[in-house]
Amino acid sequence: MATSTPSTKRRQLGRKAEDIRLVWKKQAPDTLFAGKSLADLEADLPARQEFGVAVADLALARSAAQKARDEEESRLNKLLILVTHGVRSHPDHGEDSSLYRSMGFIPKSERKSGLIRRSSAGSGPPAGNEEAAV
Repeated sequence: MATSTPSTKRRQLGRKAEDIRLVWKKQAPDTLFAGKSLADLEADLPARQEFGVAVADLALARSAAQKARDEEESRLNKLLILVTHGVRSHPDHGEDSSLYRSMGFIPKSERKSGLIRRSSAGSGPPAGNEEAAV
């Protein structure tokens, strides 16, 4: 399948501009289009390339910053786990203390067993829980 000119569809703008520049230079270098010369196009290409490089640099910096943030969050999460385990095991506080509750956890004495008794059919809502059926 031979193509006489490259299609301008589905190409990045930089590639499209370079293709158009090459075809213009080869087939009609002295012709003005929309009042613009080939030299005008060639003068605009480096500015677009500079911005492309700047955007790529910023993307790399963003990626590095996100990685650093994720590592810091992981470190902080490990510290928080240690602190909450320390509160739970402390003789003056423990799992039933107001400090533990204030940290957003459910004190041991307020926890439910987690046992769910299903109705005899086995597929309905838990027995004795009318709100779940509504």
